[in-house]
Amino acid sequence: MKLYYSPGACSLASHIALIEGGVQFDTVKVDLAKHQTEDGTDFYQISPRGYVPALETDGYGLLTENPAVLPYIANRTGALPKGEGLYRLLEWIGFIGTEIHKAYAPLFGGAGGDAKEQAKATVASKYELAETLMEGNAWLVGTGPSVADNYLFVTLLWADKFGIDLPQSLKEYRDRNKQRDSVQQAMKAEGLG
Repeated sequence: MKLYYSPGACSLASHIALIEGGVQFDTVKVDLAKHQTEDGTDFYQISPRGYVPALETDGYGLLTENPAVLPYIANRTGALPKGEGLYRLLEWIGFIGTEIHKAYAPLFGGAGGDAKEQAKATVASKYELAETLMEGNAWLVGTGPSVADNYLFVTLLWADKFGIDLPQSLKEYRDRNKQRDSVQQAMKAEGLG
C-alpha cells in the first residue's frame, strides 16, 4: 500500500492506523498548496480530488475519503469491529468528517475577524457535542482506540493550532492519544512535534 499524506492533515489518522496495524506501506508527501508530490508530480494526476488521504491499495486501486480509507485500513489490519461496533465506528467517522472537520473550513480558508470567531465558536460547539456523545467513555468505539479515534485526535491537534476552546475531557483524550506509540511514530514521520 502507498499512503499519500500531507503533514498534520486528516491523512495523519490513516498514517497512525497503518503503523498500529503493523502492515507494510510506503508514504508519499503531498504539498496541498501546490497539489504536487514531493518529487514534483501533479497530484491531480494521481487523485483527481486533489486532497488526502489517498491510499493506493493492492486490490481496489486508489481509495480516497476517510469514510472509505479508514474502514479499509481497519479491515485490512484486523481492527474493524463487527456488529454494532462497526456501525458506531462509521457513525463516528461520519460525524467527525461532516460536522467537526467541515466546521474548520473557514479557518483553513483564512477567515478573519467576525467570520473567524464565528467559525471557532462553531467548532467548539461540535466538540461539546462530541463530548456528550462519548458518554464519558475513554474511546469512541469499544475499549481501545479505533480508526475513528485517530481521526478525532487529528482534529484536536487542529484545535490547538486555531485556539479552539475544548472541553477538559477532550483535552485529556487528546493527551492520552499522544502517548500511543503509533501516534508518536506517525507524527515523527510527518515532522510534527
